[in-house]
Amino acid sequence: MLPLLLAASCNKDAPLTEEPDPVFGEPVVKPKGQPVGDAVSAAIGPNGGVLLYGDMVRMEVPPGAVDELTTFGIQPISNTLDEASSNPAFRLTPEGIHFDKPVQISFLYDPDAEGNPATRMVAFQRNDGVWCGNSTELNASQRRLTVETTHFSDWVWFDLLSLRKDKESVGAGETVNLKLLEQILGELIPANHIDSVPLAAMDDIGFSKDVTVSGWKIISGPGSLSPKINTKMVLGDAVYTAPTTIERATNVEIQVEVESKNGYISDRSAPGGRRKFGKLILLTTIRLVPENFVQLIVNGVEQDLSKTGNDAKIVNGSAYIRLGGDESPINLTLQCFGTGPGTYPGGIDGGEAALYYTTYHGGERRSSISYYRTCENEEIFNGTATLTDVGLYMEGSFSGLIYPIEVQGCEVPPSTTVVFNFKINKG
Repeated sequence: MLPLLLAASCNKDAPLTEEPDPVFGEPVVKPKGQPVGDAVSAAIGPNGGVLLYGDMVRMEVPPGAVDELTTFGIQPISNTLDEASSNPAFRLTPEGIHFDKPVQISFLYDPDAEGNPATRMVAFQRNDGVWCGNSTELNASQRRLTVETTHFSDWVWFDLLSLRKDKESVGAGETVNLKLLEQILGELIPANHIDSVPLAAMDDIGFSKDVTVSGWKIISGPGSLSPKINTKMVLGDAVYTAPTTIERATNVEIQVEVESKNGYISDRSAPGGRRKFGKLILLTTIRLVPENFVQLIVNGVEQDLSKTGNDAKIVNGSAYIRLGGDESPINLTLQCFGTGPGTYPGGIDGGEAALYYTTYHGGERRSSISYYRTCENEEIFNGTATLTDVGLYMEGSFSGLIYPIEVQGCEVPPSTTVVFNFKINKG
């Protein structure tokens, strides 16, 4: 059974199991991830030390791990283990060094991350491009996954079992395809001690035969749900259908039950060193949006501005999404320097995006933009826009920081957090 042997195989001191043998796939060779953010680094010597990447990664180097001052680094990179995941992977350096004592790496996951933490673990990428699962300690109350290693490479956390959807949001009468997937193991070479196990592809649930699926249901929100037989002849798929009328934006929450009688992950913090699966509940959320939908969240305060004058069009190779008019208390323009679906990081060059935001208070105009200028006149851009549809409707989002135009100097100006979600009929 898949998760069972993965659990045993990721622990180099684990004995051979007596449970039923799993079926293996072929190890998948993946490309190296590309940097998606700046690295952090610190010089740590024989006395040990700690390096943090924000609130996402913690590296704890114990005393005696290195015998001289060494530069340690953490850099976010693209996730090539699972390209469909929003989780970044991380490149840990220095590579090519064997530490005298294990270094502890902890990954913090978002409390809103979909999936069940019980199936969550950490993997690293070998030099040949194959990702390998690793014995992982879970602290669910602190949302932390911890591993120990004597070598560095690229690392990421993932879910052995996951519930996927082909759309985040839908309109009236539209459908969303839901699919349960499981991470398949790569073929193992028999050995007395196995430090890790190579990973194969994600596949429809049911590959390992130990997993059963039941209890598909909508636990909140309107619409209908139809479970379907998948390629492994289990109810691992489902189709959600939105209601024929949507008056306002609504979240629909869907639940499915998955049971694995024998599955576990090697976890020294769990009873007997095994984090057993048993019966699991997986949840996902689908957003229902009316024909024209505009949601603006400023510093956590949400406004439904669907009935405010808005416009969406493509002009001279750029997509423009405009909110409000000359008499409106809020004017907003999102410019994506491109015309197709995709992700647009902050900037004013091709394939990038910028947000312009103006409010009126007692006749006073206040304008902000998604970038600021340094003393050296360098423009520092923020935020990311996504266009998911540019057909009859222009649909997408922006999330990031904006800065007041009036307060631009040598210091970083005060910022405002903006989330902008939209589905607008193109004019």
